[in-house]
Parts: sequence; structure tokens; C-alpha cells
Amino acid sequence: MLTLLLVLSITPFAVAGDEQAPPLWDWGLGLGYIRYADYPSSDEYSDIMIPFPTFQYRGEFLRADDREGGRAYLFKTDSWSLEFSGGGRLPLDSTKNLARAGMENLPLVLDGGPQLVYASGRTWEFQLAPFLSAAADGSYIRQNGMRFKAQLIYRWEGETRGPFASPIIISGTAALEMNAATDEYMRTYFQVDPTYATATRPAYNAVSGFLNNNLSYYQRFSSGRFSMYIGGSVSDYSWSANRASPLHKTDLNVGYGVGLTYQFGESARPSVSPEDTQGVINRYRKLRRERLIPID
Repeated sequence: MLTLLLVLSITPFAVAGDEQAPPLWDWGLGLGYIRYADYPSSDEYSDIMIPFPTFQYRGEFLRADDREGGRAYLFKTDSWSLEFSGGGRLPLDSTKNLARAGMENLPLVLDGGPQLVYASGRTWEFQLAPFLSAAADGSYIRQNGMRFKAQLIYRWEGETRGPFASPIIISGTAALEMNAATDEYMRTYFQVDPTYATATRPAYNAVSGFLNNNLSYYQRFSSGRFSMYIGGSVSDYSWSANRASPLHKTDLNVGYGVGLTYQFGESARPSVSPEDTQGVINRYRKLRRERLIPID
């Protein structure tokens, strides 16, 4: 990684021009390392290094790639779109966290729902979303309240030349995000029932309200079939509605990660450009109009 950054620092950099459209889909394998806080506002961290399969799809209604993330378009205009998206948090074995010792394990939490997006070209984007949350822990899945997200995103892309005159596509994404949640969601991370109360961990009833501010940056370097990813995030919990919880251990969480992928296969058909995507509702209205007004 240090060698690649050195090469990039001494080679000419230019804004990417017209390039060949990526394939409709591609697949490959990767290896990634991430370091992340055990739970929101925890002062303890976990590390994961795992191999993983990769699959990207860039269709008319559904897109999932390393630039825009995953999204399904429900309705879309030139600037506005209604999409289905989501996020989540990994589970935690409470025996590996001092603050939660003796408590139940934290479940896998998945959030999903519609999000309203305003985009200014391919550069700026604003997202507003109410996500339903679900928690899964082995044999059960339960409703986990709601999380509310407001996010401002800036994306850029450029091209430079590597040591063997091969092009290297570089793209970056910076995001500023604010989150709030219902009391049911907050209880997952900040509640201390009397059963689990100790002399250093008093009982606490979690409340709804503000959760955190999050600033993140993610960058991709791609050349041929190889891609490298680096990224990091800083989450601020100093305004958290549950700052009084004994499980709130720090106002600041810092996470980061790095990954390498290799693309093994791809479709012969090119992808649909972001400008030509449309929502499912748009498509339905178009088909309905064509049936009502037959074209000779």
C-alpha cells in the first residue's frame, strides 16, 4: 500500500475522461481487514481479517457496486429519487467486552427501508431515510425499532498512470452522517436491566433521541482486474441521548479498514449508466401509458 501511495504521489494526475462503460455485472474474490468499535460509544474494538466473494451489478433498477453502494430505485427523476437501502452492525460476544461482561450477547442488527435522495450530478448527494431495524441472534429475529439517517455525500473520480504506464482509476467518497433512533433501537446498545446491574454498572433505561454524528472517507484504486480500498470513519457521541448510560464509555469511535479484490469474470453486456437508470414506479407508469395509448 505504501508503494502504491508513493507511485501515485510522483505520477501525473488528471481528471478521468470518457472511459469505457463497466460491465453489467462482475464477480471476484477479495481479502479485507477492518477495525471497528464493539458497539456505539464502546471504548473497546474488534478486528476482522477475512476473505470474501465480490459481486457487482449495475442495472436499470438495481445497482450494487463499489462506488454507489447498494440501492434499488423505486422512483427517479433527474435530481430526486426514492430508493430502498439500508445498513447494519455486526454481533458481539459480550464475554469479549469488559463493559458488557455478564450481559446478553449483542445481536446482528440490520436496517432497511426507503430513502429520499437529492443528487447534483455525480458529485453531491443528500440522503434522508427512516429505516426499520431488525435484530437476529441465532434462533430468533425480532423487530428492533427505527433508525433515522440524514447524510451528505461528496464523490470524485480521477485517473493517473502507474509505473508501467497502466491507467489507475482513483475515486473517493466523503460522507457526513447524523443518526437518531427510537428507544427500542437504543435499548439494544445502552439498556442495563436490573438483572445485569452491578456496583460499577447501575441499571439504566435507554431513551429515544439523537445517536451520533459520523464522518467517513473511502478511497478506491483500480487497475485492470485489481482494486485496492482504504477507508476510515470517526463517530461522535457527545450529543447522544443516552450519554448517561454506564455502557457509554467514550464520545469518540474511530474505525478503519483496507481491502484488496481481484475480478475473475464479467458480463459481455455493458452496464446501464447512472443517467439512464429509472425506478420501478417509473417503469410501471410507462408501461401503463403505452397500453392506454397504443403506438402504431
